[in-house]
Amino acid sequence: MNNYFLEKAREGKVYHAHNTTAGAVTVLSATCTGLVLENPYGSGIDCIVESMSFVGSTLTTIAEIGIAVSPTVSTVVSGSTTAMKSFNGKLAGDTTHIGKGLVYSIATLSSTPLWFESLASCRDTGAVEGAEVFHRNFEGTLIVPPGMFVAFSTLTAARTGLCSITWAEDAVII
Repeated sequence: MNNYFLEKAREGKVYHAHNTTAGAVTVLSATCTGLVLENPYGSGIDCIVESMSFVGSTLTTIAEIGIAVSPTVSTVVSGSTTAMKSFNGKLAGDTTHIGKGLVYSIATLSSTPLWFESLASCRDTGAVEGAEVFHRNFEGTLIVPPGMFVAFSTLTAARTGLCSITWAEDAVII
């Protein structure tokens, strides 16, 4: 177990967000669906990503599923959005210890994201697709500073499934 995230969870500074119904994860675009974590400009905190995961729910063509990030800092990270709830790691519900990180299932982003890392290449073989969860444990090596975002994306074709992300919030260190 990562002691940093354990300590942050005890402090009430670890959050989790996930889709509650399967949705499309779009091809790399500023019009983004799936799951987006935005750290608002001027928040005063870093969103330190612990892990991200995706599990497909619909058979389709071969496509990469992965992580995309904002190319630059922006004072307005996203425009039109569909907000999702985040939950505190202390299991205090969605109205206690609310974090500063914002999560969306749909967001019009300030810029087209950059491909950061692949989670998997999703393939189907007739009627069977791998049922495993595609998971990446960052253990804090991915930090979303104020005015930036991290999102799920694909490279060649949209994928339908469930996304989740866990992060800690900590004061910005300059």
